[in-house]
Amino acid sequence: MIQSLAVKNIALIDELNIEFEAGLNVLSGETGAGKSILVDSMNLLLGERADRELIRSGQEKAHVEANICIDPAVFADFFDANELDAEDELIVSRDLSASGKNICRINGTVVSLSALKALMDRIVDLHGQHEHQSLLYAKNHLAFLDNYCGQEVGEAKERIAKLASQLKKVQEQLEDTGGDEKERARSMDLLSFQIQEITDAQIFAGEEDVLREERNKLNNAQTIAQNLSACYTEIYLGGEEGGSALSLIQDTVRLMSQISMYDEAYEKTEERLQESVFALEECAHDLRNYLEAVVFDEQRQAEIEERIDLIAGLKRKYGNSEEDILNFCAEAQKKLERLQNAELDAARLTNEIETLKDQLYGEYQNLSGLRRKAAEKFSAAILRELGDLGMAGAQFEARFSALPGREEAPWRRDGIDEMEFYLSTNEGEPLKPLSRIASGGEMSRVMLAFKNISAGLEDISTLIFDEIDTGISGRMALVVSEKMASISRSRQVICVTHLPQIAAMADANFLIQKHSADGATHTAVTRLEGNGVIDEIARLAGGIETESSRIYAAELRQNAEKIKKAFGG
Repeated sequence: MIQSLAVKNIALIDELNIEFEAGLNVLSGETGAGKSILVDSMNLLLGERADRELIRSGQEKAHVEANICIDPAVFADFFDANELDAEDELIVSRDLSASGKNICRINGTVVSLSALKALMDRIVDLHGQHEHQSLLYAKNHLAFLDNYCGQEVGEAKERIAKLASQLKKVQEQLEDTGGDEKERARSMDLLSFQIQEITDAQIFAGEEDVLREERNKLNNAQTIAQNLSACYTEIYLGGEEGGSALSLIQDTVRLMSQISMYDEAYEKTEERLQESVFALEECAHDLRNYLEAVVFDEQRQAEIEERIDLIAGLKRKYGNSEEDILNFCAEAQKKLERLQNAELDAARLTNEIETLKDQLYGEYQNLSGLRRKAAEKFSAAILRELGDLGMAGAQFEARFSALPGREEAPWRRDGIDEMEFYLSTNEGEPLKPLSRIASGGEMSRVMLAFKNISAGLEDISTLIFDEIDTGISGRMALVVSEKMASISRSRQVICVTHLPQIAAMADANFLIQKHSADGATHTAVTRLEGNGVIDEIARLAGGIETESSRIYAAELRQNAEKIKKAFGG
């Protein structure tokens, strides 16, 4: 149970600390005093989404912390999974910052938000005044029932999930074989065409680069030939106004040879010049060969353009490069070989699929039977709760649609049942879907019945109700207060309310008030005792404190004490 809640810099709250009791804790106050802020603070500890707007104006950080008493043995799996020490007292906290940073801690150890939520979901169940809308949607009803059904249904759903996974895997394997015979034939035709198209092209890696280089040379053949000829002439033949570069250097070598014996440096220079002669002769030879090889071939140019276009078309279909195209061809060849040998595999997999569908449909039928059997007990439990809540004439039914046949069954992981809750709140009236219940008071009592049952199944230690008494008054308010008192004998209940009957039934009353000081608005919580409790009940009952209202409040309180004693508390 929650022993205490500390809140700092949340909305209108600068700082407060509430110490809760084990039974029924009631929080009340004027509209706008800040009751919803406390619920928002608790939601933060439950791992709900954090809005930076919750941080008190002018502050950079906000902090929420709860001290919780638990049985460590019940949470051993959680402690082991999160590498935490098992303790019977938990301090859970969450820090918000204006920058958007979120820090969650369990007993001082930083944990993820999901870990905090996983823990708190097993300890606290918070029901707000709008949460009953979840019951209005038929898609949620089967989850309520499955939660009630327990281990047997859970095990059946696990078997179904396992079989559904196996079925999906085998179906994917069948698809890899090409599907049925017609699909496989179409796939083989396509693969054969693709392989033939790539093979006939006879491309090689890097071919396009080679072709583009050759095309560039052909397009500039005249310029290349002119420049090669001029270079050869200058080196080897010489122009009209002077000798060739080769002859000039040869003359220089001859002159140096005449003086090389006089200095070793002259001799080395002569040697380098002679090497230049040899190099120029080689260059002239190369230039002549280049020149002879230069041709302008229009037919070859057309062939190159056609080849480049062919490669571009293959790249659009099969990859961004020749390597990609060749890899695609290799993979297509493997797929084709698999398909050619897939007929036996396809037959085997098809038989396996049918066997799995038989098993899965049998499990669907078994699960549906378990659900329908449990639905009768669930309906009886709901009716008992509703009877306690002043709806003794109500009728309740979990109405199932007919189970689809094997051939029409959707192969889902959680069963194929379609179910919706139906309710009649008055004797003699026909059953209608919960979504058609117009009364907010009736819907609140239905949700209270569901919560009481589900909390018992999940071993939730703390139930929090945020003004679920909307639309309830008079005799029904007393009935709801008695139900909350009954629940609080086995679990801690924290209730935000505006009803005097519920406030009178409390084991601990807290008054939430708002006041202004130093140009700012503040929210404070006060634990009420004695006459303070009577005064608050009187305020809730009539809004104006009179002697008669205080007498009525005292009578409510006395009656509540008698009722709680009858419950053993």
